[in-house]
Amino acid sequence: MGVLSDRQIRELVSKKVLIIDPFNERLLNPATYDLTVGARALKSTRAESPVVNLEAERVMAIGTGEFVEVLTRERLELPLDICARFGMRSYFTRKGLIFFSGPQVDPGFKGNLVISLFNTGPRPIVLKYGDDFCSIEFTRMEEPSEKGYSGPYQGLSDFPSDNIEFIMGAKGITLYEVVDVMKALKSDVKWMKYLLGLILAGIVAEILSRFFR
Repeated sequence: MGVLSDRQIRELVSKKVLIIDPFNERLLNPATYDLTVGARALKSTRAESPVVNLEAERVMAIGTGEFVEVLTRERLELPLDICARFGMRSYFTRKGLIFFSGPQVDPGFKGNLVISLFNTGPRPIVLKYGDDFCSIEFTRMEEPSEKGYSGPYQGLSDFPSDNIEFIMGAKGITLYEVVDVMKALKSDVKWMKYLLGLILAGIVAEILSRFFR
């Protein structure tokens, strides 16, 4: 069992044993292949619809504290003797972007990958359609698996309906919105003083109510 080199990845792709579609030589690294941002994403903070058409809009900003899901542009097909692991490119992790997707792709998987992202950094992070944003590493197993992956993400070319329903059904204020409110308050001293006044008034009222019971 061992990690495939760039030469091995290229050879398997050329023989159509391993499918990476589309394949771009520029995205091939010594022991990994860079996956790019696909045509669609999900953002819970969009008022009209959580679905973002990146092929049309080209750019998506992920605010501090915001959670999004991104579909890879590449479609993968793994044979029964190859599994894979993937992670964020260091360029984005240094900015505070982290991912929550399951790191392993099982043998026999076919489809596009759904990547869940969360911005922990102090500033919005911009993703563009076609950006190489995560890397995948392929490992040849000692023997082929008896059966291939057959889970709910098999053959995926778009977001599953339950992912969209979950984003649409999100209730309550999000961390992204809390950060947005705090930034607005910080930039307006009058509102900050007003908020502090309300808090102090509430504390005084509570003390007086306890004293005069």
